Parts: sequence; structure tokens; C-alpha cells
Amino acid sequence: MKIKIIDKNERKITFLLEETNPQFANALRRISRVEIPNLAVQTVDFSKNDSALYDEVISHRLALIPLVFNQKDFEPKETCKCEGKGCSLCEVVFAINKKGPGMVYSKDMKSSNPDVKPLYDNIPIVELGEDQSIKLEAMASLGIGRSHAKFNTAVSFYRFYPSVEMNGEIKNANECIRVCPKHALDIKGNKATITDACDLCQECVKTANPKKIKITGDNTRFIFTIESVSGLSAENILLSATKIFKEKAQEFEKEMKKLK
Repeated sequence: MKIKIIDKNERKITFLLEETNPQFANALRRISRVEIPNLAVQTVDFSKNDSALYDEVISHRLALIPLVFNQKDFEPKETCKCEGKGCSLCEVVFAINKKGPGMVYSKDMKSSNPDVKPLYDNIPIVELGEDQSIKLEAMASLGIGRSHAKFNTAVSFYRFYPSVEMNGEIKNANECIRVCPKHALDIKGNKATITDACDLCQECVKTANPKKIKITGDNTRFIFTIESVSGLSAENILLSATKIFKEKAQEFEKEMKKLK
């Protein structure tokens, strides 16, 4: 298996995955979305809430705010030394204490850990009117997206790498090139080239006269995209996903040996 980076920034990474199969690609996609431990608000204790929103609605909004944190600094409550009671190794407390009028934003969440904070400061939580106030403590801990959507780390997807074949010249080659919405196709004589921008829409095949061009997806090569929806970087999510994938494969191999 080979990986070649096509494009990368802090929030999104696109790469070419080669010498593999759809089953492997789909497993990597699922792991990158719902198997990586992520930090999110679990419980909220309200001391006061005069806003127009119910406690449950505000709690839901707090749980969906992405949090920046260092994975190495935290343990799941299930495996923490505190045995799930809650400590600095498995839990972070955010406090909000604000009076109206005005909007309460994610920047108003004061963290018990200076290294943990909302990814964005300007996420609106609730608007307070005149003489309204809110005071609460929100406890965040690790979890995985397979147990709850608020822990999802990324939007991950892949598509087959395009492959083009020609078995003769096409009379309206220029028209075939023009109808390509991605401008990915080029035809010269009886030879065609295509870039990875192609999404296999088949518009060129429908237009071709005669039908001497074939566009297919290579089921051993995939253009893979991971876009973070959490406080983790896209590169971090990819590395974590491959590590978890390897651990799962080793565990499966270990269980298989027991059957012999």
C-alpha cells in the first residue's frame, strides 16, 4: 500500500491511496470518523439559567462545540486511574457565568485546563436578554463517535481514481473535452488523458461519437479526503486512524490463532 499527499492543511487532507482495495479504504474511512477518541461535553450542571432556552437545548449545543486538546494528555474514564470518578487526566470542566443583555459565545467557556479550549471563539450558544443570566459547569471527557455523534472526529470519504481507455478516434473530440464539468479530459488523436479531478460523471462518454471512449474507476487506487469536524487536525486523525486500524488487525489475528 502507498499513500501520496495531494493537498493538506490543518483542517483537511486529501491523499492518493494505492495498491489496496475498497474494503480496506472503507474500513479506514469508518475508523477515521467514529473510532478515534475525541473530547466533548458529557454533562452540564446549571446553577442558573434565565434564558429563553431550556437547559437541555443549551447542553446539546455545548456538546457539539469542537474542543482543542492534546490526545496524549487524556485517558478514557473507563481506563483512568481514578476509576471513572473524574480527574484532570480524564475530565475537563468548563464554566460559564455571564449576565445579559448579549450573546454567550464559546469564548465565554472558561476551561479548568489551559491547554483545552473551543476550536473557535465565536460559536453562539445562547442569547441573553435584559436582566437574564446564566451560570453553569460543563464536564467534558473522551468518547468515540460509534457511541455518540458528538464524538465524531471527521467527515471522511473516498472516490475511485479515474482511468480512461480509447479504442479509436472520436469525431467530436473537442465537444467531449468541452462537456467535462471538471475540465479533466484531454484527447489527442486516439489517445486520451485524464486528471484526478474526474468524478466519473460519464458526460464525455455520453457525448462521444462514436462511443470509443471508456471512463472507469480503478478499484485499487482511491482519492481519499479527511476533513476534521473536531479539535484534532486532519493529519492527526489520519495517523490515529492507521494506528487503530493496525491494532484492530493485530487483535483479529490474535483471536484467529486461538481457533487453531
